[in-house]
Amino acid sequence: MRVELLETIPEDRDLRAGWNALALQMEHPEVFYTYEWALAVQRAYSASLKPLVFLGYEGELLIGIAALARKGSGEVMFLTADTGDYCDFLSDRPKRQEFVQAVLSKLNDSRAGKIVLTNLPADSVTSKALEAGAQRAGYHLHSRPAYDCAQVVLGSSEEREELKQSVLAKKRLRRNMRELTKRGKVTLQHDTAWSQIEPLLQTFCRAHAARFLETGKVSSLVREERRTFLAELARELSPSGWVALSRFVVGDVTTAWNYGFRFAGSWFWYQPTVNGRYWDFSPGYCLLAKIVEQACDMPEFKLVDLGLGAEGYKDRFATASRRTLYCELHRGVLPHLYAAGRYRAAALATASARIEKAIRLVISRARQLKERLREGGWGSLFARALRRIRRTLFSAEDVFFFQWPADASPHEPSSTRLRPLDPDDLGAAAIHYADDTAAMRFLMRSADRLLSGKALGFVLVTPEGLPVHFCWAREFEGFHMAELDRTLRAPSKDAMMIFDCFTPVSARGHGFFSEAITILGKQLRAQGKDPWIFGASTNLSSVNGIRKTPFAYKFSLGRRKILFFRQAKDSVPAAPATETPVSVS
Repeated sequence: MRVELLETIPEDRDLRAGWNALALQMEHPEVFYTYEWALAVQRAYSASLKPLVFLGYEGELLIGIAALARKGSGEVMFLTADTGDYCDFLSDRPKRQEFVQAVLSKLNDSRAGKIVLTNLPADSVTSKALEAGAQRAGYHLHSRPAYDCAQVVLGSSEEREELKQSVLAKKRLRRNMRELTKRGKVTLQHDTAWSQIEPLLQTFCRAHAARFLETGKVSSLVREERRTFLAELARELSPSGWVALSRFVVGDVTTAWNYGFRFAGSWFWYQPTVNGRYWDFSPGYCLLAKIVEQACDMPEFKLVDLGLGAEGYKDRFATASRRTLYCELHRGVLPHLYAAGRYRAAALATASARIEKAIRLVISRARQLKERLREGGWGSLFARALRRIRRTLFSAEDVFFFQWPADASPHEPSSTRLRPLDPDDLGAAAIHYADDTAAMRFLMRSADRLLSGKALGFVLVTPEGLPVHFCWAREFEGFHMAELDRTLRAPSKDAMMIFDCFTPVSARGHGFFSEAITILGKQLRAQGKDPWIFGASTNLSSVNGIRKTPFAYKFSLGRRKILFFRQAKDSVPAAPATETPVSVS
């Protein structure tokens, strides 16, 4: 067997045909094994991955492909490890061990010290080939279970009909479909052509980012490489009909998406998301149920693969599962023993929920510490610690309150526009401000608040549609002020409090805060409301921003703390508009 190495994947018709022929000959053909998938990864992740594609030949006949890559650290991995739910060496079953050993020998010759092979199917011939060939090629292998991927096996005609009826009979599905039907005509759409998919991708990515914010997480789609990958993948797979962007539409609103695949008898549930405004009706659950129902009626499909991830809803549909492995190969004995020991220790720790929780807390705190060091260095971290100690022992906080006057002058026209905040705005902001840690924390908080419906959110956007400032409003009565740890009483029955105003770091310095609260104050007053806003004395930029608007200072509240003794300060009379706000006991 002759093995050749490619350090870039050429756009070659013959290679594409030979590559995909091997993918289709695998014991379990997967779309992740195709030439198109590898090419999309190369285009999207060229800055972080260097392809190492090994081609095995017998004479001029291509009989094996191993699509690997080298990371910046020198570690070798599957090229598709971060994008594919299954990864493997491609060859006929009888040739697999010989090909795997030949590739590992080539890697050893290049002094690759560590090889990590993730998402390798446990039922693949490759897992046995690694066990047999690793030591001969000069590597020590440590393999462990990774994921159990849920699957819906369709079976015979009778089994399909039984499965379909069991899905349609689910009370949850019938209840949610009934409620959704009240809101508009329900349709299921599957777009497979690039001309259909391309216009939808931006909306899908924003919806995915917004949904993750609602769960307190950051979507992978806030990263440009990931969005580029999905676009390139759809462009490459669409001519063969292997990609399908499925949408569950109510009226003219898409309530759920699945960026998935239909390949070699498998319908793949790959990257789903939902519209948070319809979360109460489980549109994602309905979409999956309808896909299973349709697959039962289409003989060309043998299963619906639900892929990686242990989400609970998958168990309600699954009839089988497929395990994947995490394999580490080391040239040295000590790194091998360390990897094995680390896995044993992790297994023991997770055996106790209490210990696992403590470990996760330590890891989370360590991650936060690392993030703060990256943002400001040791000096900033030390200053932060001193401020926290000082606030714990001695603190004085004054909060100034401002009211929108009834006779405020008209707002000058501006190129920006203030509009109600919706999930699409949150998704767009998460994508644009993905590297702004403070912005991501604010957006998560906003997504949770928007989902609860307990306040009104607003966003200031530029003529290009870029969100540059966010603010919230709710009834003054019962407003809990965290700065003073007290609940407020409204000065009037129509009083509204503007709060939690935020400008991302890269958008600061342009007066967006003052502009946004001026527009909002005018809008609320036009609705018959009594707008108020506040600023802490320690937040000079906020107070100065408010002073640039028609909002007029009315009173202040304060709190003093000395060791364990606290003293609240009463409100004070309004100061003249020309004076700087002063708090008086």
